Amino acid sequence: MAFRCEMAAKSIIPVARALIAKKLVDAYGFSQTVAAKKMGISQPAICQYRKNIRGRGAESFEANGRFMEIVNEIARKVAEGSVTPERIDREMCRLCRLMQPEEAS
Repeated sequence: MAFRCEMAAKSIIPVARALIAKKLVDAYGFSQTVAAKKMGISQPAICQYRKNIRGRGAESFEANGRFMEIVNEIARKVAEGSVTPERIDREMCRLCRLMQPEEAS
């Protein structure tokens, strides 16, 4: 049995990172190197997110308005410098909780 965070690590987090990376480069005008540093990941990872090598399946998540609202908020905070790479994980937890199915009582 896979744990919730384990499932999120394989599906939700890569998509969220891809969307945030694309937003930082495309909307905020950061270079891949600067975006990578702000996110605490490597520049090649940013490149792979932008080429859909990593974080595939974003289309299905983009239809979720609340998910995209949180992604855009995280990207804005990263761009402004109001969230450090070390704190992005807490922001990601919000996305994971949103996308996890409710437990049966």
